[in-house]
Amino acid sequence: MRSQFNRILGNITRSFSVTSTTTLVPDFSTFPIEQIIIISLVRISDPIAFTSLHPYVYYMVQEFGIADTEADIARYVGYLSSVFAFSQFLTCYHWGRFADRFGRKPTMMIGITGSAISWLILGFAKNYYWAFFARFLNGLLDGNVAIVSTLVAENVGTKKKKHQALGFASITLVWEIGSAVGSMIGGFLSGKNAVSGVEWLTDSFPYALPNIIISSLLGLSLVIGLFFMEETHFQLKYRRDHFIDFADNVRVKLLRLKPRERAWHRPRLYSISEESPLLGDTDSITSYKSQVTVDEYAVSGDEESGSSSISVEIVKESSWEVLSKPAIFYGVVGDFILTLHITINNQFLPIFLAYEIARDPQTGSLISHFPFHIQGGLSYSAQDIGELLSMTGILGIIIVVFIFPYANHHYEPLTIYKTMIKAYPIIYTLVPYLTLLANYKGLSMAATLFHISVKSITSSVASPQILILIQTLAPENQRGMVNGAIISITAFARTMAPIVWGYLFAFAEANSIAWVGWWSLSLFGLVAIYFGRFLTDKDVADEDDKAALAENTRSSNKMLQNTFKARSLEGTLVI
Repeated sequence: MRSQFNRILGNITRSFSVTSTTTLVPDFSTFPIEQIIIISLVRISDPIAFTSLHPYVYYMVQEFGIADTEADIARYVGYLSSVFAFSQFLTCYHWGRFADRFGRKPTMMIGITGSAISWLILGFAKNYYWAFFARFLNGLLDGNVAIVSTLVAENVGTKKKKHQALGFASITLVWEIGSAVGSMIGGFLSGKNAVSGVEWLTDSFPYALPNIIISSLLGLSLVIGLFFMEETHFQLKYRRDHFIDFADNVRVKLLRLKPRERAWHRPRLYSISEESPLLGDTDSITSYKSQVTVDEYAVSGDEESGSSSISVEIVKESSWEVLSKPAIFYGVVGDFILTLHITINNQFLPIFLAYEIARDPQTGSLISHFPFHIQGGLSYSAQDIGELLSMTGILGIIIVVFIFPYANHHYEPLTIYKTMIKAYPIIYTLVPYLTLLANYKGLSMAATLFHISVKSITSSVASPQILILIQTLAPENQRGMVNGAIISITAFARTMAPIVWGYLFAFAEANSIAWVGWWSLSLFGLVAIYFGRFLTDKDVADEDDKAALAENTRSSNKMLQNTFKARSLEGTLVI
């Protein structure tokens, strides 16, 4: 079955060939297709849930009656976004450390369960404070954003650039698919009269229906993850997984499929290289930095069983030392800035579209005038907004399937990132002038779709490049920590941005200078371009440290080979 699937993908790949010997994507025979698909199925419920809120959050806050004026709605919507990001900021780093200690899979399953509960609470919220609590709980329990990147990186291998590009493109593709589906769910199923036949529910809880569906999808993701997703932690993947064992037994007994050999079914293979840690507790393993010394080698085992454990203790590289490496540091800075302005755009564009059209009460003409007197929005409904956002998600799917592989085949990730981010200052500058088209709904929707489409193209292609750069350079034994730190830092951006810009947009709207908020995003786009000059895809660690680690590893490998040979252990040492 898998070979047939590979042949089909191979045919598709050949159709995109540049020459007879060059293809745009890696060899699928060595690509972990099955696990990437499973991770995608587990992950897809998150973007569906996240984007389902955007079409109706303006109307939800409006119905809660907490905002005194229409301009204040943006501020309270910003609070809902900020509290989610703030709780993520508090916990994501710790979820990353938790995943390094207990495994990627348990962390994912806890996150999915927490999300399902929090979305149900949001759907049945009767006032703003319950909605606020639901968003806080969601961010507190969901550390999956950090873990998904780690899962993909460890499945495809950090040294296989073509596999990495395709692996991280799958994350973006899943997000775009989820965005399309989530926007449709939120736009078409929210409100009291959105769906006939369920008035007994929607009359009392107008936003329960989309959230019940979201929680059900999260429950399905939980089941798929439990029974089919494999652990990828370099040590814990050898731990027996009873859920996968159960699924394998069902395959064999009911479907008559060939039994699979799992990592815990066979003797552990020992693989040591200059990039991989030499076993032992994850907290005592390190990569090169400053001083590399081997303090102790210990080989112990049971003579009768032939089992063996090997412990190599090396001076630990601190979390701060890892994060402060220029190659990683500027990647994190770039991701922070990117997250900041994309979050603001995604949060406040639907609100801008939902604002009433500002008209002169005497003449009925538009109040807004080019270039600096800008007020009001386009008076779109939740269905209009959901339709626009879902169309953008569909466009994003096309981008990831066709444009992303082409770009990654011909250009380095760093080049792609630096090129794509140049579009942000331009598109943000033009957003406030959409109000000048308010009298022409068809034209205004086309212009809005153009803005969202350009933003989608830029984000879909540029965002994965930062992940690829950071994942390639992050030490294997601290990758969960690095991802957790990144999500915590970007969560800080998502915490502060909606609060600060919520006030800014409310102030600008009240004073007929709505362009101020959007032009400030253009400024951040320029800052991102400036910091992009310092980004690098090379690890600039001291060469003496690298040489010391290489020599140290070679000595360790030779000693371990001799030990294995003497005790006739069943294992393979890769040097």
